[in-house]
Amino acid sequence: MARVTVHHLTLPKRLPLIEEDGLRTRADLSGMYGPPGAFDAAAPGIFAHGKRVSAWVSLAHARSRIDELGGGRVSYSVDPARTLANRASLRDGDPVAYWESARPLAAWQADGELPEDLEVHQNVPVRAKRIQIHAPIVTDEMLGEYAEVVKEIADEDRLSAKALMHLAVIASHGDFDSTDFTAACALAWRDEPDPDRLIRELVEMDPDKVVSAVLAEHTATAPELMARLREVLEETRRWADDQGLEHGQGLFARTAAVLDQLPDHVA
Repeated sequence: MARVTVHHLTLPKRLPLIEEDGLRTRADLSGMYGPPGAFDAAAPGIFAHGKRVSAWVSLAHARSRIDELGGGRVSYSVDPARTLANRASLRDGDPVAYWESARPLAAWQADGELPEDLEVHQNVPVRAKRIQIHAPIVTDEMLGEYAEVVKEIADEDRLSAKALMHLAVIASHGDFDSTDFTAACALAWRDEPDPDRLIRELVEMDPDKVVSAVLAEHTATAPELMARLREVLEETRRWADDQGLEHGQGLFARTAAVLDQLPDHVA
């Protein structure tokens, strides 16, 4: 039976962790979000006590839940015979009744057209290599002064976008709810995966030089932002000099140092 693509939403700031670790079950995340609640306590057998990763078959329905769950979008495929599925609208009722009426996705497919709000649960994590991270669904308000720059380069110039992403991460100073970090996520991932060669090209061209060119090119678009980021870049260069690193290596190293703080701030 053909696998089915499903759609999962999360906060954009969780995307770097998902890229590294994949999607973990609710039980695996209990240290971050607390013990599973009544919904998971009612789940049967191998799905009991939060042993699930959940998503929807309809991207349109997933989009309707952004305000509740966040605009970080991940897709992956499931084996319809090895899942449980039910209508999300039934979650508002009795959890026991929800799980008792849940059926494998394959059974829903056999009935014909799938309900718009059908959610699908599997009882094992989704490995990082099995997922695709898409462009976060974010508004201009969430991007703040980055909004126009993201529109101009995020899809059209992936090399520049990746370079600017590193600088935006550094500019966030570990505030993972900031417009800087949200913009970094919007620059990092688009709906189509980046070619494997992209990071290699960025390293070969020197990310410091690439991001410096981006700041110069987009000064007219966002002058205050570019001036602030130029200060961050100069600070990063001084830090790299103190560490005995090339400026491009310093950009990568400071980005990594900020991202190392992320696991403690995603709940």
